Formats: sequence, structure tokens, C-alpha cells
Amino acid sequence: MIRKLDPGSETDSSRRNFLKTLGTAAAGVFIAPYIKSAGIFAYSRRRNSSYLAQVAITQADNYDRAYVKQKVQDLCEAVGGITDIVKTGDKVAIKINLTGGGGIPDNMWTHPEVLRAVGELILDCGVNAQDLYIVESLWSDSSYNDNGYLTVQQSLGAKMVDLNKTAPYSSFIQKAVGDKGFNFTTLTMNQILSEVDVYVSIPKMKQHYEAGVTCSLKNQVGIVPRTVYQITGDDGRRGGIHHKTSSDPSAGYLPRSICDLNMARPVNLAVIDGIKNARGGEGTWNPTFTPCEDHVLLAGKNPVATDSVAAYFMGNDPEAEKLDLPAGGQCDNYLELLHQAGMGTNQMKEIEIVGDGADLITPVKPRYRPSVPNRFQLCQNYPNPFNPSTRITFSLPTPESVSIKIYNSIGQEVETLVDGNVPAGQHTLYWAANGLASGVYLCRMAVGRGGQKARFSETIKMLYAK
Repeated sequence: MIRKLDPGSETDSSRRNFLKTLGTAAAGVFIAPYIKSAGIFAYSRRRNSSYLAQVAITQADNYDRAYVKQKVQDLCEAVGGITDIVKTGDKVAIKINLTGGGGIPDNMWTHPEVLRAVGELILDCGVNAQDLYIVESLWSDSSYNDNGYLTVQQSLGAKMVDLNKTAPYSSFIQKAVGDKGFNFTTLTMNQILSEVDVYVSIPKMKQHYEAGVTCSLKNQVGIVPRTVYQITGDDGRRGGIHHKTSSDPSAGYLPRSICDLNMARPVNLAVIDGIKNARGGEGTWNPTFTPCEDHVLLAGKNPVATDSVAAYFMGNDPEAEKLDLPAGGQCDNYLELLHQAGMGTNQMKEIEIVGDGADLITPVKPRYRPSVPNRFQLCQNYPNPFNPSTRITFSLPTPESVSIKIYNSIGQEVETLVDGNVPAGQHTLYWAANGLASGVYLCRMAVGRGGQKARFSETIKMLYAK
């Protein structure tokens, strides 16, 4: 039934009984009885409105298939689910981390079972198998084919794209870095990195001999073809990404190249494999390389924040101007440079650590105690325009009776999202406009019961564009 908007009326309409929602509790799933719309597919509540990012961490001590899948699923649920970034019909690329051509794969390379778990989770979001791509600049075909990755690819029904090559396209593309770039204005890439809607980075959690730490952001070095960026005197790798010339090993060049790579092709989701990993460097060719088993997995929708938590876990200071190098000395901190460029936060006080491993980051939590919002607020939805889903965030300084309703452009009520007593804090709804026509919709939040004049009301305009 469609009803006309009456600013002074909050009469109840027909309700659905309940909604299974995704939150930030350790289990990740609970019931919010005040949510009334079946169109809400995820919900999260944060008591601290000053947090700018969430990063989930869990303890994990083996690569058993079912175990890893459950752990990865728990991580994603802890950050509110991933259906806000991965949607039915999307094309998705997963960048793995196969550093070099040998060494100790379990400690140096993304484990195949982590790849499988992430791939299956993405397929569960409604992505078609033919639209799922595994990408990496391979050192050799055998490193991929003989170590379990090909088997996982085939089980997922996905495709593999070697980023060293132009296939399945006829040529490389030039991807613009943007006006905040450092070393490059454009970067040469396989066209698949421009074609996909969602890009996922699943690296090993390691220290890096020249960049301090290597996680989802440093994994980006492998998105450009090796032959294009080889330079005289350093032709065994992408020397042109590491330094301007082989005789100029600047401690600032590689960190700034990492920034450029991430500005050209941002990461939408980071899942970091630290079950078996390494300290002292990224590979066995580093004299300080030491195999390690940190027994953790991390995930986050902001790679700067996610990598910052991983760096902190490994004993680095993600907020410092410089990062310590394993063999001594320092390099510029690309986490700080990306923070300054507005790509995400590396400030630990601005990152909410969630998941059943949150207590592993013990020094952070006592220093920064959560605070409730200080005012009522209904934020503009994001994205806007949207198709078919969007995020709606609202804040309450105290527990309140709240109504949130959707109206069409002529003021007719089309759906009630929330109706009931809602606890204090910042709340985020992920709502899909299923069955509705394209056009302008109004979202109105009112605080106060029935016939009483609302203590607070606010309306935002949303554009649904199919």
C-alpha cells in the first residue's frame, strides 16, 4: 500500500517480522527488531562515530579448506559484509601474491585455500563464475600451475589473466594516476584492471627489504608488466618501479611508486594471509628473510587501514614518517603518504579493530576508548546515484524511538526501513531498491513516538538509476 507523506504522522504500516543482519559482533550475525525492511541486506552498528575504517582480524593456525573458508567469512561479516561492494553481475579481479619464482611458497605466497575462500565468497554474492578473474604477473607458468592455484581456479570456474601479457586483449592500456601522483602520470597495465568493477588484493603479510612492509598495497607492484618496467642494471624485476635508475636507489622512490599504483588501480577489498608468513624481507633472496607463523588473517574495505593494522601487528609504526627496513635504515612510509593523499587512514585511533582476534591489537584499544555521537544525524546515502543498493548511515547520541521511511518523488510512502527503539551509536543500513522504478526517492528519519512532534527529523534525496 502506498501512502502520502504526512510530516506530522508516524502511523505504523504493515511490518515484516524480522531481518537477519550482519554486524560487528564476533559472531557477525544478530537480529535488530527495529529493522522492518526485507530490502535491507546488511546492518552494522558502531558506537564510535570517529572511526574512519574497520579492520577485522582473526586467529587462524592452519590451511584446512573448510576452516579457512569459515575464517574468511567471519572476517567479512565482522566488517559488515561485502555485498555493499560486490554485487550481482559485477566483474571481479582477485590479485594474488606470487613473489618471484621460488623460495618457500607457504611463507611467501598467498595460500591457494585463501584464494579459494575469497573466490567462493565472491561467487556467493551473485557474481557469475565467468566474470571472476584471478590476476598476477607470473614469474613462470609452473609457479601457478603446479602449486594449487590452477586447481582452485578450475574449481571456481574463474579465468586467469597473466598481467605480464596483453591477453585477452590486443594491447596494454595506460591508466592515469591522477593529480596526486608522485613518480608517474600513467602506468601501463592489462586492460582487465580497468574492466572489472571490483578489485580484491589478497597478499601475504610480510616485511619488505626496501619498502618496510608488504601487504595489499605493496602487492600492487605486480599489476604492471615486468618487461615494460625493467631498466638496465636491474632487469630481473620491475626496476623502474623501485628506482629511477639503477644508480639512484632512493629510499623514497619505491614508496611513491606504490602510491601511484594504488591511485591508478585502487583496491576495494583486502584480505591478508598471515597464517604462515615472513619477517625480514619478502623473499628468500633477502639475507634477513625469516619464515614466520603469525597465525592471523585480516580483512578490510580500506587497504590503507588494513595494511596499517598488519604493519602494527608486525611491530612497525604505520603512522611514522619513515618505516624501518629489516636490514637497517629507513624508507619513506607509503602508508602515511597515501593517508596524506586522502586514500585512507593509517591512524590507529581512527581504525576500529573488530573480529574475534581484535584483542591481538591490545595496545590500541585501551588508548582510544569509544565515544557515542554527540548529535542526531542522517547522512547522505552513498553511493548516490545508486543501482540497486546504497548505504544509509544515521547517528543517535541517546537511545531513541526512530522511524526511517522511503518516499517517492510525489511524497508517497513506499517502504519503512526502521521503526522502533534503537540504541545510541552510529548505525549503517545497506538497502536495495528491489522492485522499484528508477527515479528520485526521499529518505526521512524522525526521532519521537507516534502523535508526538518529532524531536528531530531530516530528509535526504536519493537517486536510483538503473
